[in-house]
Parts: sequence; structure tokens; C-alpha cells
Amino acid sequence: MKAWRSFGIVIILTILALFARPSYGYIVTGLNITVWEDGEVTVSESIHVEDYEIVIDVPFLGSNVHDIMVLAGRYSLPYEIENGSIRIIVPNLNVTTIKLVYTASDLVEREGSVWILRVSLDRCPANITFHGNVKILKVSDLPIGYSNSSIVIGPGNITIAFTYPDVFSIKESRSSRFIFIVLLVVVLVILGILKLKSREEEVHYRKDKLEKLAEEYSLNDEEVNAILYLLQKGGRCSQTELRKALDLPKTTAWRMVRRLEQKGLIRVYKVGRENWIELTVDMHKLT
Repeated sequence: MKAWRSFGIVIILTILALFARPSYGYIVTGLNITVWEDGEVTVSESIHVEDYEIVIDVPFLGSNVHDIMVLAGRYSLPYEIENGSIRIIVPNLNVTTIKLVYTASDLVEREGSVWILRVSLDRCPANITFHGNVKILKVSDLPIGYSNSSIVIGPGNITIAFTYPDVFSIKESRSSRFIFIVLLVVVLVILGILKLKSREEEVHYRKDKLEKLAEEYSLNDEEVNAILYLLQKGGRCSQTELRKALDLPKTTAWRMVRRLEQKGLIRVYKVGRENWIELTVDMHKLT
């Protein structure tokens, strides 16, 4: 029976609240604002309700709000949203303290690397806490209290500019790394081009010198190829290696080596049982 009576009282008070003229009979005793790294802002208001108020209208700090909770102790209270305010229905006359919590998405805007919080605090000072490693750049009013990540300020129209150094240092580090990689690639490409050009010049140089050498000593193609192979091998190699590289019969290779030795272009010497050939002509002196 008592349960039905209490339920009836709640229904009657709710009906009265729907038609009652809203009252401003409350005091905001505490206001906490948490600014998250994604620009969302959580607002938590502690509200003291004056005696015998059954409806109170509390304006939101922002116009785009969500995740709303209205609590009296452990219990949720009914409410309505109207014209940027929340109308809270107080069905129990014994309720004196209400906790209003919501998230606002339009209190912070970003301008490049700087975030700006704009909020109108006309009821009481607010404890504004910034989540993450934040750096406060500018505050419109003189704070009541201040620490590395929180400010007590207000009332009034408040503007706070802040940034997140770690986020941009990471971006700058990535940007620097990217620039370094690009520069490294450019340098490697340039070195590759220069090396290729140097090889082309060296080949052209050797070809020009070999043509002069062939003309001066009346060398045939096999002899020119033998000189070229010796140059590629650093000026010396075994006679067997040279014969295999030029794909010559033993007798032909032996005769060619004898001719080059007689012309004073190579020197033949023994290493164990094997003949070795060393280039003796100075290619740089050929004109």
C-alpha cells in the first residue's frame, strides 16, 4: 500500500512538473570541466535545489550535448531538453543535491596546432582539467588557481588556448624522418648516376687508349681483348685464366702471349708450375 502511495505521489508531482512554470531556485555549488584530447568536453555540475522546488531549468554550457545523466544520489531523475537547457523534474521534496553530467562537442575548436576552449561561466567558477600532456598558451582572464593541466577560473566569458606538444613532436619527428629518407634517396640516386657516368667515362677512356695501343703496336683483336682482360683483373692473371676467358686453344693462347711479351706489353713469370702474366705497359702514358 505504501509503495502504491509513493508511486502515486511521483506521478502527481511529474504531472505538476509538466505544467508548472520552471523555477531558477537552485545554486551551482561545483562545476568541473574536463577537456579531452579529441576536443570533447565533459561537464559535471553539482546543483543545490532550494526547498520545495519541483522543476528547475539548467542551461547547458554548449549547444551540441550528449551522454546526459541527472542523478540524485544513486537514482536517475527525469528530465526534458528544451531550447538549450535541461528541465529537471524533482519528484521528491527531500532531494536537495543533484549531479548533472553531460558531454559537449562544440566548446573546443582547432586552429592548426592550437586548440581553443570558449565557455561562458555565469553561475560559478569552474575547475577546468585538460586530459593528456597539454601546454596552456593563453588564458583570457586571471585564473584563481593554476597547475600544469588544470585551471580554476571564472565566472565570465572564458577563452583558453592550448596545444599538445607530444602529438606535434611525433609528427615533426615523422616529418623529419621522411625528409631524411627522401634526401638519402636523392643522394644515393645522384651517387649512382655519378658512378655510372664515371664507369662510362672509364670505358670510353679505356677504349680510346686501347685503340691507340692497338694502332701503335699493330695488335689484332685477340691481343686487344687480352690487354682489356688484364686491365679488368687489375693488371695480372694466370695464363690459364686468360686462355679460358678469351676461349682460345692452348697453342693460340701461347703464341699470343709470346707476341705481347716480345712487344714489351706484358711480363710472363712462374708461380709454382703455372705461368702468370702481368701487364707492363702504362696506359696513362699513351697519347
